[in-house]
Amino acid sequence: MKPTIGLKATLTAIATAIAIAAPAAAQQFTMKFGTATPKGDQNFWMAEFKKGVEARAGGRIDIKLFPASQLGAIPRQIEGLQLGTVEAWIGPASFLTGVESRYQVVDAPGLFKDWDHAQRAITHSSFRDDYLKLGEKKGVIGIGLYTSNPMAVVSRKGAIRKVEDFKGQKFRVLGSALEVEQMRKLGAAGVPMPLMSTLPALQRGAIDGVRSGIVIFVPFKYWTVSKQLTEVGDSFIVPVAFISARWWKSLPEDLRQIMLQEAAKLDDAAYKFARKQHQLFRSIWTKNGGEVIDFPAAEREKLLALSRNVGAEVASKDAGVKAAYDKLVAAAEATK
Repeated sequence: MKPTIGLKATLTAIATAIAIAAPAAAQQFTMKFGTATPKGDQNFWMAEFKKGVEARAGGRIDIKLFPASQLGAIPRQIEGLQLGTVEAWIGPASFLTGVESRYQVVDAPGLFKDWDHAQRAITHSSFRDDYLKLGEKKGVIGIGLYTSNPMAVVSRKGAIRKVEDFKGQKFRVLGSALEVEQMRKLGAAGVPMPLMSTLPALQRGAIDGVRSGIVIFVPFKYWTVSKQLTEVGDSFIVPVAFISARWWKSLPEDLRQIMLQEAAKLDDAAYKFARKQHQLFRSIWTKNGGEVIDFPAAEREKLLALSRNVGAEVASKDAGVKAAYDKLVAAAEATK
């Protein structure tokens, strides 16, 4: 029996209603997740996040990973975050100080007695939760953070074994005004520069040295330019996983919660991975003819005597930066 015109209309209406009322579970999202590093703890973070989220999302999201600046140089990826053309990026918070100046407070030297203390302080709820929200009005939302590596330096002019060796040199820094000011206090010049531009600049002598971590120096084989790597340890690299605020708002609430929960697990997991990898990278550096220098304690004290107040001095120029800095100082005190 053929359905009547009325029945056809009813069936069509029902089918349309079902399609319109299809559950959010049927939605498919694609997340392009970029970073500048070819390997290391940031890559570990992305891979573990992808695995954890996709396993719980029931096929609703496809997370595609783009290491080694495949989505463009760091400034372009950050612009993409703000525009919504890049859904996620992970890297040192310092690179976003042009977007939100308060991100730079984690670069302050001398706040932490050691790497463990730095990790406890930045992940303390009194600091972490507010810090990750700082850029929301600027188009970026933080979902996780951890301490990656102690700060280290290499110089094409020779080993950095004492504070005096910094004088007169031009060092690439991650990007914050705080880092630039610290270099000035040490008699050097700090030059912010994207990662992929740094090694070529060092090779051709446009800069004398680089301030970063061994997690960068080993994968990019900096031993081809400088054999001596000095771990100064005055501060620590803090990568943050950022999500595009525009894209974040398009997600259903349950998927956001899955992401936040998986990201929170990685605060500790990525830190532990970084600690283990750090020892491996030190051995790789020496196997390739390089020398790893632990900055002598007496020289570190001289360096901190010159630069320990940099954080407070820079923060005092901006009420927002000061409030974020004061929270970090309080978290550091609470986690000693």
